[in-house]
Amino acid sequence: MARAARGTEDESARTRARNSAPAQPFISFGFAALLVTCSYWAIDVTSPALPEMKDTFGLSAKGAGLIFSFIFLGRLIGNFPAARLLETLGSPRTAAIGGLLMAAGSTVNAVSPTVEVLYAGRVLQGIGIALLVNAGLRSILFAKPGRGAAMTLFGIASTIGGVLGLQSSGYLTGTYGWRSIFVLSAILGVWLTIIPLISVRVARRSTRPSAPVTPAANASVPVRTYLPPLAINFLIFSNYSIWVLLPLYAQQKFDIGPKMTANLLLIITLTHLAAAVPVSRLIQRFSSPRVLIAGLLLAVVGTVGVLAAQSVWLLAIPLVLYGCGMVGAVNSAGDIVLHRGGAGSNAVSSLRQTSDLGLVVGPIVGGALADSFSYNAPFIAYPILMLGAAAVGMLVPGVLMPRDTMETA
Repeated sequence: MARAARGTEDESARTRARNSAPAQPFISFGFAALLVTCSYWAIDVTSPALPEMKDTFGLSAKGAGLIFSFIFLGRLIGNFPAARLLETLGSPRTAAIGGLLMAAGSTVNAVSPTVEVLYAGRVLQGIGIALLVNAGLRSILFAKPGRGAAMTLFGIASTIGGVLGLQSSGYLTGTYGWRSIFVLSAILGVWLTIIPLISVRVARRSTRPSAPVTPAANASVPVRTYLPPLAINFLIFSNYSIWVLLPLYAQQKFDIGPKMTANLLLIITLTHLAAAVPVSRLIQRFSSPRVLIAGLLLAVVGTVGVLAAQSVWLLAIPLVLYGCGMVGAVNSAGDIVLHRGGAGSNAVSSLRQTSDLGLVVGPIVGGALADSFSYNAPFIAYPILMLGAAAVGMLVPGVLMPRDTMETA
């Protein structure tokens, strides 16, 4: 009788624990990867349409760069509350809010009568994507915590989204005009609102218990302890301004249209996809700092090589080099930040903040250089900055690897 009573009490305690447990903190890996893919689909759908939007609103190169930059300004803004929302609401609810905001911003973009309204819609769209990307990356990091694994899988998912974005943009822009790409983004926003809710329902129906939050997911590691790799991450993402400048440069020099522009950017995207797994293995074998330096140097060669191409077809060679280098730089820099930051929400948020700040500043500065000098200027200026980052990483102790780690290595 006493044993039966204790069994009843234990069952009642388990029931109360389940009822009082917080919301599912993470999205399951498969749904998180799908969420990241669709988010980057909505981001990369814009680049091939930039020349047409530039002509519609009569913009300068800097103004066209702002169309690209404002979505990342929104992501930069959205990164600040993302860490808090992930801790209080969990990844699924944070992602669902992000999907709604992305759908709203995309709708504004699709009907914008002026470029100022388009800029505002891009910011709103970016805030939503920030919540989505933070929730997706945090969930992938929880599911795959090994060195280099999270950034590699995140990179593969985002690259697949990039392929879908570029191909759909080339077709939609050439057939229906640039506004159609934002109609597609609005549809994706609605879908991204639903995905996290489906993930929660699937998790509740699963017979396997949810994995507990591990001590590795520590949000208390001070950001100041890994500021140098965050600064290098900012410079790396500033060099992604090539996604704005290459379509404008290629249109001016080779007189190409949206479909060919999409194919050029697709070369970079497919290179990202092909290089992701080899880069992950290199990180595991040689360490993130070494792969980071090598990636920066290879990206420099590819960026400068764009200017040497004498035909649109020859652009493929430097773009492949650029793509390989950027995969190595991005994945290794992200791996350094996440692991030095304890893999917590602060580390994820600070990584996304510096990435998005680079994506805001890079196209603006690059567009200003193009307007003031020529379209060649950014392809010279950014490699110089990348070389400086590589030099600092190689020559200054403790920038990429903590001093105590270096002493025990």
